[in-house]
Amino acid sequence: MRIETALVFFSATFLAVVAGIYWFTSYEDAGTTTLALGAAAYGMLAGFYFVQARRLTRRRQRRPEDSPDATVPDRSVAIGYFPAASVWPAAMGLGIAVIALGLVFGYWFLVVGTILLVGGIIGYAVEAQARP
Repeated sequence: MRIETALVFFSATFLAVVAGIYWFTSYEDAGTTTLALGAAAYGMLAGFYFVQARRLTRRRQRRPEDSPDATVPDRSVAIGYFPAASVWPAAMGLGIAVIALGLVFGYWFLVVGTILLVGGIIGYAVEAQARP
């Protein structure tokens, strides 16, 4: 987790510095806010990676990716099954889009979007459980 933590922390720091430079050179609110929120998002991800790395250190476990003398077969384990071609992610995306429309146009869109989203999640979960 060392590499991931350092990379994401660098990205957060870079965006924070760019947000500061952008603010002092342009005094424009929207771009500065976008850059600052991007830095905050990377900061949260870096914090998550840091906590996970500390948890692995406390358990005295080491990932093969963190070991300098690791080989490719060390990490060749089954990760899990994921459905390759499915319509359910599109249904979930449509549900989220309709929910977003509901925030603008009214509660009926929220109801329909929530039904689409929940149906898409259930369909994807059922399809993932039914392995070929």
